[in-house]
Amino acid sequence: MKQIIDNTFLFAGSAERISTLINSLKVGVLLQGPQTEILFSNKAALSMLGLTEDELSGMSSFHPDWNVIHEDGSSFPAETHPVSIAIHTRKPVANIIMGVYRPVTKDRVWLLVNAEPLLDDKGRVKEVICSFSDITERKAVEEKLNWLYQSLEIRAFELATSNADLERFLYVATHDLQEPLRMVNSFTQLLKKKYSKQLDEQANEYIDYAVEGATRMKKLILDLLEYSKFSTNNEELVPTDMNIVLRDVSLKFFKELKESGAELIIPVLPVITAIKSLMVQLFENLIGNALKYHSDSKPVVQIECKVDGENYLFSVSDNGIGVDPKYADKIFILFRRLHGNSEMYEGTGVGLAICKKIVELHRGNIWVESEQGKGSKFYFTISAKQNPVYEKL
Repeated sequence: MKQIIDNTFLFAGSAERISTLINSLKVGVLLQGPQTEILFSNKAALSMLGLTEDELSGMSSFHPDWNVIHEDGSSFPAETHPVSIAIHTRKPVANIIMGVYRPVTKDRVWLLVNAEPLLDDKGRVKEVICSFSDITERKAVEEKLNWLYQSLEIRAFELATSNADLERFLYVATHDLQEPLRMVNSFTQLLKKKYSKQLDEQANEYIDYAVEGATRMKKLILDLLEYSKFSTNNEELVPTDMNIVLRDVSLKFFKELKESGAELIIPVLPVITAIKSLMVQLFENLIGNALKYHSDSKPVVQIECKVDGENYLFSVSDNGIGVDPKYADKIFILFRRLHGNSEMYEGTGVGLAICKKIVELHRGNIWVESEQGKGSKFYFTISAKQNPVYEKL
């Protein structure tokens, strides 16, 4: 063996030192002849292949016991073996993945194989240095990740199908229910108009309840239809000047602000990447709620914005009636209202659910800090990483 090493590795140093150096490598090394017969193997190669030096010496790379396969499980023909290719092409072969069965331990090891031909003075292949590393653990991780990826793809497809079915159901339900509701509303009012004098006070009161219920049901259906639109919003994120957004929103509330004497405080705001129409609706809902749920004091609504880490942090605060902290999370649930139908505040409770949906579409979060009788402060974040303008405010 030392004779082979001395003849092959042409650099200074004794054969013993060279052998020690090669055996210290964590990479398997085989020296193979022109017929792919194994002439020398280091300790790492013996460990990876699960054989002794005597068992390995003289064996060919094509020994049937090794049952070499490709990653897809197909057989590895002799002519495609990296050592065989290096011999025939007289060129190096790199990074070939091979699955080798180990007959002694009766398991399979995955190797990343390289082959380097050593040529004589006439350009003929004398030997081939075959080096390889054990990538069995890496392969196991890759297979696990691939399985998880495929599972996620299947789950994503199932969710997409489920969402599409839900959207179709919502569309049909919200459209088809409106017609019978209109009929209930119309005929109930006609009933009252024609027979009100023949009915007692209690009967007329029942008719009023029926009309009110039908009207509220129609409002719920329309709000449900509005909420469902966000699942199919295909508008693109574009640079959006939030100063223009708040200008448009304040113009919409011009009459309410003037009549109530409310004060709307808006600072200089950044340009962010967002869906402008949704930003308008977001602030309309938040400012609209602040004006609706006001206290006896003059309404004051203040907008603020600052950079917080990788996000823009917006807030809308008011001095209104506030919210009990125990309901802070529940107010964002679809159709969840804190005020009964008989109270002075109208609405179905869909507004804040829509706000939450809009913020989540922009990869943000929304929450509220409030106390009954002391106003509310709604916070929401919009990712600054997706924004072209990201500077300290």
